[in-house]
Amino acid sequence: MRFSSMDWARPLLGIFLLLVSDISECLQMAVHPDVGTTVTLETPLPAEECCVCRVGGDGASEEVCSSSLTLEPDKDVNLLFNCSSPAQEAFTISIHKKIECTKEDCNPAVGEIQPSLFTDFNRTFVWNVTGPMEARLGLTFPGDGLKEVTSLEACPDGYRYTVVSSQPDEDGRTDAFCRKGPVSHIDLPHQALVSLQVPGEENVDPTIFQIAPLPVKKKGRMIPVAPDTGTSITIQRDTAGPDCTVCSTEGSKAPQCSSKLALRDTHNVSVEFSCTRPQDIFRVEVNREIDCDETTCSGDIVQGGFSLFPEFNRTFTWDLKVPSTRAFQVDFSGLGMRQILPSESCLDEHTYSIITYLRTGPLTIGTFCQNGTISLVQVLYRGRLALKVPGESQPDPATFKVSVGPQIKKLAVVKVTLPPESSAPQFFSANYPGRFPDDDLMMWNFTVPPKHNATVRFLEYTEPECLKKDVTVEYEREGGKFSMGKELSVAQPANLQRGFGMSLINCETDRRGNRPGLSLSFQVSVFRSSHAVLCTLDLHNEEGLSVRIETRNPSCEMKVDGVLQETVTLLSGTKSNLSFQDCSSEDLFMTVSKTIECRQWEACPVGMSQLSLPTLEACLPMPMQSMTWQLRVPEDGTVELLPSAGSLRQSLPGQECKGRFTVRVTEDGGVPFGEFCAGGAISKVQIHSNVTVVATPTKARSLSEETFFNVSFSREIKESYILTVSPRVEASALVSSPNWPGGMKPSSTASWVVMLPPEYQAELVFTNVSQPKCAERHTSIKVQTLGSPEEMFSRREDEERESKLTVPQSFFLNTSNCVPEEGHFSVLSTITLQKRRSHLLSIILGTVGALLLLMIIVLIAVCVVVRKKKRKADEQASIYIPKGNIFLPGDSPFPKSRANNESHVYASIEDTMVYGHLLQDPGNPRPLQGQYQGPQVDTYRSFAGPTDNPSEKAALDAEVGVYRPFLDPSQGADPPRPRTPLGRQDSLAFVDTRMVGNELNTFKSNGDITPLRLSAVEPVPAVEEGKEWEDDDEEDEGV
Repeated sequence: MRFSSMDWARPLLGIFLLLVSDISECLQMAVHPDVGTTVTLETPLPAEECCVCRVGGDGASEEVCSSSLTLEPDKDVNLLFNCSSPAQEAFTISIHKKIECTKEDCNPAVGEIQPSLFTDFNRTFVWNVTGPMEARLGLTFPGDGLKEVTSLEACPDGYRYTVVSSQPDEDGRTDAFCRKGPVSHIDLPHQALVSLQVPGEENVDPTIFQIAPLPVKKKGRMIPVAPDTGTSITIQRDTAGPDCTVCSTEGSKAPQCSSKLALRDTHNVSVEFSCTRPQDIFRVEVNREIDCDETTCSGDIVQGGFSLFPEFNRTFTWDLKVPSTRAFQVDFSGLGMRQILPSESCLDEHTYSIITYLRTGPLTIGTFCQNGTISLVQVLYRGRLALKVPGESQPDPATFKVSVGPQIKKLAVVKVTLPPESSAPQFFSANYPGRFPDDDLMMWNFTVPPKHNATVRFLEYTEPECLKKDVTVEYEREGGKFSMGKELSVAQPANLQRGFGMSLINCETDRRGNRPGLSLSFQVSVFRSSHAVLCTLDLHNEEGLSVRIETRNPSCEMKVDGVLQETVTLLSGTKSNLSFQDCSSEDLFMTVSKTIECRQWEACPVGMSQLSLPTLEACLPMPMQSMTWQLRVPEDGTVELLPSAGSLRQSLPGQECKGRFTVRVTEDGGVPFGEFCAGGAISKVQIHSNVTVVATPTKARSLSEETFFNVSFSREIKESYILTVSPRVEASALVSSPNWPGGMKPSSTASWVVMLPPEYQAELVFTNVSQPKCAERHTSIKVQTLGSPEEMFSRREDEERESKLTVPQSFFLNTSNCVPEEGHFSVLSTITLQKRRSHLLSIILGTVGALLLLMIIVLIAVCVVVRKKKRKADEQASIYIPKGNIFLPGDSPFPKSRANNESHVYASIEDTMVYGHLLQDPGNPRPLQGQYQGPQVDTYRSFAGPTDNPSEKAALDAEVGVYRPFLDPSQGADPPRPRTPLGRQDSLAFVDTRMVGNELNTFKSNGDITPLRLSAVEPVPAVEEGKEWEDDDEEDEGV
């Protein structure tokens, strides 16, 4: 006995489901959807976590379990839910029904539900309502009505109604409602979706709403029309469709209705259609007649009528008439036109047609679309320009211009501007594929771009039977210097350069029978006249190298492996065939990039690597304009850059780079570090980051093959950046913080190791310092000499700092940034070398200076003392006055003792003043010049005794200008001098025996003085200091 696998599978699956039902959250139920009801069960959980299975009556599974299930109408089904969580929360139930309506009724007429289905689940009941296009439907909700809410507003009881209506000419509209509100009726279009969301464990009434078609109302559309003067409008049916008429109402006149309507020279006309979408049935033609004289035309040619009936398919026509010898011209230079066959259509459905009126009837010059090579069309005498535009599309007035053209003797002239790229536009003769007019000609003027050639090739043509003359094609160069004639059957000119004209001349044809007329379709091919430069670029042996080439001139054509490209990037390990045509070195721009990567220290190169230019093929027609090195190090690594020769300097104000090239260094992430060039004080740059080095030439030069840097990779450094600087004696060195004049990165540090030569010191000047407002930490600037544990200088952003500092030896200049809240931190400094002075020399010079200062002070003191004594000696001069008081100039009190002072000692005596009477001529009583003439006083008063009261003195006349020698008192005319208490030496009677007995009284020896009385009065003994003199009224006796 044989058993199939299915026979074994069903019992096993049933046993498995029974076992699983004891483990997980399982729910089993039997359901029977009504007729016309489709039920969908879905859960967002994966099938491993939650699924539903359809189980047959015998306990066997009929289908595979899944996370979604659709139940067919009117069928019994047993369902088993197997979920890790309650199935009522995991699954959503959608119950769909259809309602189909006609103009008379709907089936079913009510929105009914099956309340017994999935009562414990969240359910959504959906009704799909459809009806005729012209039908309008009405929904009526019994009970307490509905309340309209927004799409984001929730309903308190969880019951939510949604109505989605749609119709062909409008976007879908969604309205949401909750229960209990004023809305009891809703009008619907012929298509709608009505849904009701009901929360779980809620009872629902079997009837939700009633639906019925609304009475059809004849509803039309009214459009006000106000055409311009000289404009006529024609509205007529375009296609067969529903019954619809058009009526016009002007003022108080009765409406005029028909299937076609013509409006001309009317104002404020109302046009009404009997259907709701007349644009699907009618088309509109707007026509204007334009009369032109020799120079101008009447009215606005292009703008008129564009705003009329914008949703209809429209045809705008302009009938133009100019003097018989002139042409009207249509200028398409804005976008250019492309000629097509009359049977073809344009992509944007904007189709232009140019028609001329001949004696034999209208003739189409050509049909055109936008974006082509035709820039101008001239038509003789009289013609029409037509533009077809689809509905809901607005033509651009700038696309073309209509004006009066020059005098021509041709049917038409077409001007073509051929594009610079390779192309082959196609052209057709007038009235193609019909007959070209007999004994007439048409001309095409072609402009060929520089460095290009053009070749004419006839594609298709028909040749007539000529009665007179022959069909000829004539060519001429610009200026008429060259012309030639060709027949249709022979090869046409090739490799024509610059501009040329082609004329098609017809003969008088034989029209009898069905003989063909003249027609021509031809093509003009444009190609470059120069030869391409070929070059093969092989990058198989270049590791990490990429080459980027771009064209900067539209006439320059670059192809990579035969494909035309404007920009190409060639990577290492590839080989490419390049071609360049009409490309000069200025038309191409080439940049090269190389990546030097060191992700693990074991793979890093040992020692220095050179950053030099790679050697590329010499066939490349352009120089290298930029070279980029991408230097990648491990996370704890540092990039060290050393100039290959000499030293570097940073491009800063006052020391801009003016050499052959500049090197721009940026950090990882594109943060600028600085721009450098050759010739400066920087000997090494260390950056704790990935680095990009870009070398570019200056002044439109190209990079030469040279080495820019030596690079090495080292372990992590303490600072973010370290620069080694060796200033030169002959020039100051400028150093700046990274990214000058921008700021340093937040929380970054930079250090300059400044190496000074022996016997030199540095003057450090902070030229420009920008401080931020810090949110975290502080900025700092520190200076510390090499080998010294102490800092010479340290300032934060909130502290005052000196602008100049003298550093005696090599030193560190350290800067650190904070986390700025606003502003940025940047430092620009100048380092100038100065010769350092010897300490011994300083001590010697200081000692010598102190001694000189001391000597000067002593000398000044001596001079002051001597000068003071000399001035005092000069002031002590005594004069004897016979008839007055004896006084000593310079002494306020009268001397008490002659022996105790030096009033009788004179520094000098003017001989001519004292003894001048000896030199006087007795015969001449007048004094000699320079002779002493007595004291120079205003009034002379003789002595009259003690002057207790100044008012009792007798006024005496002053004797001025008379010299009086020394006389004995007894010989004077004045009264005897009162006795005056004088010391021995102070008396006038005292004679020094050392003096020679002559009238000059010169000293004869230096011995002691010898008292010699000259007066009979006895000298008074010396008075002790502090005693007063007693008054004595006795008079002195004469000697």
